[in-house]
Amino acid sequence: MSIMNPFVRLVVTTTVIITFLNMTAQEKKLPAPSFNGGMPMNEAVANRHSTRVFDTARDIDDATLGQLLWITAGVNRPEAKSEKEGAPANRSNPTALNRQEIRLFVFGKDGVWEYIPSTHSLSHIKDGDHRKLVAGNSEFSQDFVMDAPYSIVFVADLTNLPAGEPTKSMALIDAGIACENLNLGCASMGVATVPRATMDSAGISKLLGLTALQIPMMNNPIGYTK
Repeated sequence: MSIMNPFVRLVVTTTVIITFLNMTAQEKKLPAPSFNGGMPMNEAVANRHSTRVFDTARDIDDATLGQLLWITAGVNRPEAKSEKEGAPANRSNPTALNRQEIRLFVFGKDGVWEYIPSTHSLSHIKDGDHRKLVAGNSEFSQDFVMDAPYSIVFVADLTNLPAGEPTKSMALIDAGIACENLNLGCASMGVATVPRATMDSAGISKLLGLTALQIPMMNNPIGYTK
């Protein structure tokens, strides 16, 4: 029976710890979403309005962020079975033919993350504050976006879908549906937001490493109003 060299043991242990820390840093599990309660739908619709003034002193905690992402495009039927030609129909946001092509990217002060519905977690994409790309481009920008702690960017991933304008048109509709989920979710939770089309789409695509078939559609800054 061989005994591991103490130096080798130290190297192996260190490697395991570093690997674990890197995995933890790359994916952040969000608090479990609530499937019950909340504001009645009539009140949420009555309270829904666009806000462009955000309180820079107030942040959004992970539980609130996670609940809003789940409302927007999360898994609301965990028991759903896979369909013959694709993923299970288990999302809070309906999509044409259950394509589930809408992806959510969270731009914050400390980095950019992608929401992963299947694990209700955030996958790290980039470090740093890139919200300026969401605010606009060199020709037109809305600086109030920088006052919101987060902005949610909707990307339509057409990689595995049929080519053509009908597909792009449906993806636009699907993005709008998910966006309205977010708007109503914010209204129900007392969070301020406004749906926007303005952003530096080329800059965002470059930052995220998107292809020509992965298209930034719209965005919502989220925070608390003053």
